[in-house]
Amino acid sequence: MKRILIAALLFAPGLLPAQTNTLLSADFWKSKPTLAAVQAEISKGNNPAEANRGNFDVVTMAINNDAPTELVKYLINQDGNSVGKKTHDGRIYLHWAASRGNAELVQYLLEKGADINFGDDRGTIPMVYAINNGQTNKAVYEAFFKAGNNPRQKFQQGANLLLLGIAHDKDLVLSDYLVSKGLSYSATDELGRTAVDYAARSGNLELVQKLKAKGIKHTKYALLMAAQGTRSSAANTTFYSYLVDELKIAPGSTGENDENALHYLVRKPNQAEQIRYFIEKGVAINQADKSGNTPFMVAATTRNLDLVVSFLPKLKDINQANTKGETALLLALQNSSPEMVSLLLENGASPAAASKEGNLGYYLIQSYRSPRPGDATDEFGKKMALLQARSIDLSQPQPDGNTLYHLAVAKNDLSLLKALAPIKLDINQQNKEGITALHRAAMLAKDDVILKYLLTLGAKKELLTELDETAFDLAKENEYLSAQKTNIDFLK
Repeated sequence: MKRILIAALLFAPGLLPAQTNTLLSADFWKSKPTLAAVQAEISKGNNPAEANRGNFDVVTMAINNDAPTELVKYLINQDGNSVGKKTHDGRIYLHWAASRGNAELVQYLLEKGADINFGDDRGTIPMVYAINNGQTNKAVYEAFFKAGNNPRQKFQQGANLLLLGIAHDKDLVLSDYLVSKGLSYSATDELGRTAVDYAARSGNLELVQKLKAKGIKHTKYALLMAAQGTRSSAANTTFYSYLVDELKIAPGSTGENDENALHYLVRKPNQAEQIRYFIEKGVAINQADKSGNTPFMVAATTRNLDLVVSFLPKLKDINQANTKGETALLLALQNSSPEMVSLLLENGASPAAASKEGNLGYYLIQSYRSPRPGDATDEFGKKMALLQARSIDLSQPQPDGNTLYHLAVAKNDLSLLKALAPIKLDINQQNKEGITALHRAAMLAKDDVILKYLLTLGAKKELLTELDETAFDLAKENEYLSAQKTNIDFLK
């Protein structure tokens, strides 16, 4: 009995001693392990149901590395795994198997009861996830159709499977198969975008010319979808020249949100030549889309310093704001590097910028990311030091009265709170609802660590919200603390 208990404890999730799970190593799966090798690793205490920080679990790692189907089946049947288990981005194994084109595994999962209409965190079902990721194996889609998915169903913005998949279907084999299932090359989506437009995302001139030879029409969206591209492809200037010179699409064409091609291109790496092509054609870097964002503002959210430097001479107003009141500086502070922030400040970006959400301090806090093992660069610290070196007052509260402490406790990260120490903040500052950082922490905390730390900074337990609640009152209503039976008497 004692041995059984010890074994149960050893293999209970969360009770294993801290160690690296070999089964979550990319290198392990790249070595193409056999079933016997995987079983050997499990016998050493490596948990076959564990997931990494991104919630990619062992089964997902195996599927995405094209492990033998029998090996994957073995893992699926281990304790802690099931066909309905949610992994990265809320996807089940059927999403991953379909996207890898493993028709045999797809069929196995369907037979085990996997849900063909299970939407991931973005609402994407397995069949659509597969086609969005460029999977062209007809057997995968045949399995879904036989299981009940309708080949004629329409998805995002009214696009059918043929439209969604055609950019990856260079020989039109899958498209011809879908036509045999009742679809048509002349299909359009809700915006009137055609098969040629969708194919343009590939940047594949031969593919687009094949479709034009079939008499398929195009619209201005062909150029915009080419600028969007796919994960694995990007159009070159020859392709854009074909669209502009042969198909007579205006280079400054705009989409449903008033965006031009540059709005997309600045987000993608290695697009200097393409961006130069459109600028020479007169496409504006100052043109705002419906959200008020210009290509320059979008570029400021990237880490492409050279691109932003090249835009500066053409810029009308470096402090132009979008509909939320966000300037390039605010967007860069939240999303880009300290070097980008410095570049913008050196070229006239106003440190007094503030949006509907808040001032520089707000965007600084939103930029914070918990450090990962091996991280050598403290970008948050560098950004904060950069702002302080320019005498920017980060102690100023937000429009709602929140201080950086209020904002920081929402991230539930002690390291972030400690990083704010150099800023002279009033720990007992109450916002417009009478809430202090301690009050907010009492509502949001998942343990007592943050709460106790705030007390060491001088947070007053006796302060009341506008509803006459103390931090102790709020902590009593915190479901996380209640579930863990955390002792909160220290807040009395």
